[in-house]
Amino acid sequence: MKIQIDPHTLERASERGASEAEIQDVICNGAHVSAKHGCIAKAKVYDFRQERHGKYYEQKRVEVIYIIELDTIVTVTVYVFYGKWGEKMQIIYNSKTDLLYIRLDDRRQAVINRRLSDDIVLDIGEQDRIVGIEILDASERLNLRQLLPVQYEIA
Repeated sequence: MKIQIDPHTLERASERGASEAEIQDVICNGAHVSAKHGCIAKAKVYDFRQERHGKYYEQKRVEVIYIIELDTIVTVTVYVFYGKWGEKMQIIYNSKTDLLYIRLDDRRQAVINRRLSDDIVLDIGEQDRIVGIEILDASERLNLRQLLPVQYEIA
């Protein structure tokens, strides 16, 4: 499939600290993340180990939002988040309790819980970063087969 990087995406990439090569790499090799309005999104974490706007960051996470038109991927925008992520994201789904847990940072750390709704709780770790997301009654809220086409553990 061809990749067409929209001029808006290139402008945002320039402002936010992503390259055209990273945008293409995310589309080809990134992990699916949720997106709205019929779009598709993928993300990938890169080693950064440098300063940006006077602050040092270990890594950056590049997210590309895009649509597919016929045989062409057309980008909508790109986001770049700076910080430190664990080596791997872990997704655990328990079909008996219909609970989905997404662990974003695999480092051991103390967390506090922040309830977003009756069914969604965030685990907040060091520096107020989201470490995990717990979703009760997950199959009622999400299309689990379409959420992330990656392997996940079934407890």
